[in-house]
Amino acid sequence: MVRAAPPPFLRAASLALAAAAAGCGGGKPPFLNAVVVTLDTTRADAIGCFGGPAGLTPVLDGLAEEAVAYQNARTVVPLTLPAHASMFTGLYPPRHTIRDNNVVILPPSARTLAERARERGVQTAAFVSAAPLDRVFGLDQGFELYDQPERPFVQATSHAGERRAEDAVARASRFVAGRDPDRPFLLWVHLFDPHAPYEPPAAFKSKAGGNAYRGEVAYMDAMIGRLFDALREADAWENTLVLVVSDHGEALGQHDEFTHGNFCYATTMRAPFLVRDPGGERRGEDSDEVVSVVDVYPTVIDALGLGSPGDVDGESLFRRRVPEDRGVYFESYGGYLSYGWSPLAGWADRAGAYVHSSAPRFFAGNDEGDAGRALTGAELESMKPYRDAIAAVAARPKLAPAAETAGEEMLAAMRRLGYAASGDASQELPHPLEQTGLPSPHDRKDELRRTQEALILSNQGRYDEAIPLFRSVVLENPRNMWALDRLGNCYVITNRFAEAIEPLQRLLAIGPPWAGTHYNLGVALYQTGRQDEGLDHFRAAVRTDPGHVQALFYLAQLLEQRGEKAEAARYRAMLEAAKPRGEDLPPVQGR
Repeated sequence: MVRAAPPPFLRAASLALAAAAAGCGGGKPPFLNAVVVTLDTTRADAIGCFGGPAGLTPVLDGLAEEAVAYQNARTVVPLTLPAHASMFTGLYPPRHTIRDNNVVILPPSARTLAERARERGVQTAAFVSAAPLDRVFGLDQGFELYDQPERPFVQATSHAGERRAEDAVARASRFVAGRDPDRPFLLWVHLFDPHAPYEPPAAFKSKAGGNAYRGEVAYMDAMIGRLFDALREADAWENTLVLVVSDHGEALGQHDEFTHGNFCYATTMRAPFLVRDPGGERRGEDSDEVVSVVDVYPTVIDALGLGSPGDVDGESLFRRRVPEDRGVYFESYGGYLSYGWSPLAGWADRAGAYVHSSAPRFFAGNDEGDAGRALTGAELESMKPYRDAIAAVAARPKLAPAAETAGEEMLAAMRRLGYAASGDASQELPHPLEQTGLPSPHDRKDELRRTQEALILSNQGRYDEAIPLFRSVVLENPRNMWALDRLGNCYVITNRFAEAIEPLQRLLAIGPPWAGTHYNLGVALYQTGRQDEGLDHFRAAVRTDPGHVQALFYLAQLLEQRGEKAEAARYRAMLEAAKPRGEDLPPVQGR
């Protein structure tokens, strides 16, 4: 087999580095590779080298002996898509414009890490494990290979669009074995297992003492070991920079948050971050430097010699230390988009973290002991440097938002993974410091707890128990779009059609015209004798999402019954085109 010659810049670099290596008696390849492993929903304190249980994560603990373990690393948003967008662009969310796990895509104008690498002749491959990183969101920019799970959008399980670490690692290992060994590579492997629902293999749950979440982390750690073994077997380990970083943590019930995305406490904002330099620099060091997931981009740019990182927010960690006075930005607009709360935005440095909202708070170090007390008077005034830093981030140039969105299919996939039916993040969002007049998320913990409890009940099919909880939430907060959405859905599923109409109409009045809302309202109206209105909402669902199989099914069937053959035939043809793999889909009330 004849391999293509490396591009000129690599040949020149190879000759120079080879000469240097020969002069030193070295035999390492004359370039560095980079592997970025992202751990979804992984708390720092679930990993041994970051204060977790001993013996649960031997692979990552072993890596820490060869790496720098950043004990004071933070994510930018406690959600998968915006956090990964920051990793691969070097930009904070206000600049790359992805603020939520929603339908907004990364603008094509972004210069991603993979694009920078590919321009220089580096082999690029990504293996992602869940729907929030589907290629439709734009993170595939620059990857020659972007391997992802299939999109079973009509599947009702929470595991729709998700795959196990064993599968992702096996595919990545085949890439490593089959790569061109004469060219450097950039490999990204994303592992989703610690995300809810927590269902680890039995052996790993047992290893974690019956704790299902930690069992998922232990299983993922073992699979990372297989990836590292593949790198060693392919003679790539000795010249490969390895970064392992979490996109965010998991609350696990602390602060009345079951999962993540709504608050900015250390439970979900602290990110385990390991950087292993194949040259052995800072080997085995625990660092208290203030770093962020946004540092992934400039670190790899620097290590692979891809030129200046440009106008980015991150700092290179490759054989460098960040300034002592460094601070980092973070935010969460999840509560604003889904529940009608004020946004959260913050700035963290060595002293602690300032979290701005309609009731600002400050947390010293990683201490959350003052979580219940809002700042006032002189205390609030002393936070001006933090607010100025937040304002400076918001004032920096941002990417022009993409003209397109990811669409209703991906919104449906997000809902199946437990993400809220949120507002339209493609619209202009409030400035991080804007006084919105909305309640602070910190003051709405009980509302969040009840919403989450009702969601669990509805996912278990216990609709009669979920409905009173959802009702209590929307009576208290008529802007809680997540509760309105699920309440209407529960009513439709239980054939309480008349009761479904009001919350669904209210949701359409305050939120985006999502196809699922139109579909549910169409069912409720049709079943209560308001047939023309019901058909209009089915049509609206299809206008929003031409592949909405349930709305198409009802339109074709009901219009045929009414003798409107031509329109019925058009929807019947759309239904046949939309059905995945030719399956016969029974009509289901409630999306």
